[in-house]
Amino acid sequence: MRKILIFSGTTEGRTISEALSGNNISHYVCVAGEYGKEMMRSDDFAKVHVGRMDEAQMSEFLGKEGFDKTSLIVDATHPYATEVTANIKTAAGKLGATYLRIARKAADMKDGNIKEYRDIESCGKALDKLEGNILLTTGSKELKTYCESVSKETKKRTYVRVLPSTESLEICTSCGIESDHIIAMHGPFSVDLNRALMQQYNISHLVTKNSGSVGGFEAKADAALSFGAMVHVLARPSEEKGISVEEALGIILGKDYKGDARVNVTLVGLGMGHEKNETVEVSHAINAADVVFGAKRLVKNIKVSKKYEMYKPSDIIPVLGKERPENAVIVFSGDTGFYSGAKNFASELAASDLNANVTVLPGISSFAYLSAKVKESYEDAVLLSLHGKNTPKDINGLCYKLRYNRKVFALLSDASDVRETAGILKRRNHEITVIAGINLSYEEEEIRVMDLEEAENFEAKGVITALFINEEFERRPVINVLSDDAFTRSDVPMTKESVRHESIIRLNLKEGDVLYDVGGGTGSVAVEAANLDPGISVFTIERNHDACDLIAANIKRHGTGNVTVVEGEATAALKKMPKPDAVFIGGSGGNLKEIMKILTSKGKGIRYVINAVSLDTITEANKLIEKYEPWDISITELSVSESRKLGAHRLMTAQNPVWIFAFTI
Repeated sequence: MRKILIFSGTTEGRTISEALSGNNISHYVCVAGEYGKEMMRSDDFAKVHVGRMDEAQMSEFLGKEGFDKTSLIVDATHPYATEVTANIKTAAGKLGATYLRIARKAADMKDGNIKEYRDIESCGKALDKLEGNILLTTGSKELKTYCESVSKETKKRTYVRVLPSTESLEICTSCGIESDHIIAMHGPFSVDLNRALMQQYNISHLVTKNSGSVGGFEAKADAALSFGAMVHVLARPSEEKGISVEEALGIILGKDYKGDARVNVTLVGLGMGHEKNETVEVSHAINAADVVFGAKRLVKNIKVSKKYEMYKPSDIIPVLGKERPENAVIVFSGDTGFYSGAKNFASELAASDLNANVTVLPGISSFAYLSAKVKESYEDAVLLSLHGKNTPKDINGLCYKLRYNRKVFALLSDASDVRETAGILKRRNHEITVIAGINLSYEEEEIRVMDLEEAENFEAKGVITALFINEEFERRPVINVLSDDAFTRSDVPMTKESVRHESIIRLNLKEGDVLYDVGGGTGSVAVEAANLDPGISVFTIERNHDACDLIAANIKRHGTGNVTVVEGEATAALKKMPKPDAVFIGGSGGNLKEIMKILTSKGKGIRYVINAVSLDTITEANKLIEKYEPWDISITELSVSESRKLGAHRLMTAQNPVWIFAFTI
């Protein structure tokens, strides 16, 4: 039988070794240090060699142990260990042995707060120019080069996380790292643990390698980004070619190993949380599990041999990759098909290298449970979730839905959501019944039926699901426009309703669009656009403080929580804002050219509508059209006359003609 050697020290190497032992295949494993040895499970089929070797020592080892051209050499070393890989490849080539390289998938780095560097030296020079504490997680091997690349001041604000080995600690000491700046710990590190360390040491910059999800990169990056820290990544030395763990095992075992190497992962909905409301299928899955993952509240009463208080894919997937349980269960509250983390988790599993066999089991949703309790159907209701996303925009969206529907069910974050929603509805003179389900399915379950007065003072602790009933709901208008009388006004200029309606039509707004209203005035354009759909986000930019107060009053009057007032000069404010989908310019303060320069620099595909009354603005708008040459230019001159009563007669009074320029750049 041919000899097999695995160069390991990684999760992939351990997985291959365990699979070979599971098939009663004897093999050798080489690791660099004691930590690599600790990763390996001791058994009768794996002979482990500990110690770093150069190419000559590798060749000597291979000859001593009787490896030849019939042998198979598996390189499962770290993707950054390029020198080791080169030595392994050379040593295997001299023998004429079969060489297999295990390639680890790199993690996605599309976030703007993640910067990539070609090496540790260039990263160190960049950190010299930045302020704040640094957490270095690239390992002890890179430490000397890092310390030689940065200034003394940068070195003093650097905290180093290394393995708790004698060798690693000696390197830290030799590099002059103070003992209180050394974090000696074993992994795996969850997002929460990474974040806790960053909080403890007030970290502003994380330095790491792109070691993929298996190597914990995502858990580190997610923690840093959520904490507000920058992520500095050392680029991989090269885009190496190789095969997966499953493909390697298929070659070694002479069969398709894909099924054998799979972890069975079941995503289950627990219902409201009490075990009496679990489906029989979910109970069977939990009882058969080798390990269960979930939020603390959900796994608290689950009795299994092993469980983890984890719920994020970036925390759980590395553990699954390391432990390779046969059957793993991840629990979610409610139903897996409704505002559940199960959807994202299934996507993360599919994108990972785990090659998991995924099953999804539904649970009883709190909507179904509450409906049964109060004898109401939910087939004719709007279903929403404000749990964890209870911003003014989200609560306004709930009120908007309730205005045009008899029933709205909502998952809420806490009692404050009930109070805030009730306050908005009360100000709009709605007559609403609020039914709050508190801690449904548990012993402390409570269901309260309230009017808005009572709901505005609602207090309760625990998980809340609410049913809002509006017996006097309105029919939703096909064209949802507002008259001028619908706005609080002063001497601040306002885009009149006929011009406003025509301008908003030309913006071609869609659900989820971001609209900038430049020169907000009274906020009539911003509020009317936001009133079309709660999913539209409107930012109205106005430099006049009194006008900003007026806009805020109109936002409150119409309950358009999806409008944000930005006070200041448009040329300054717009530079800090991201790319919008559409822009309305009702007032430019003579800076139309500069405003368009800033906006067009943000990207293509933005829809613009410009109102022009003065000849100067009309001329400037025409120059912009000549400069940018939009393909869909539309120019409309709108002359409006409105009636007014004079004695016993009605006369028509003309307004100033307005030019409406609409185009996409």
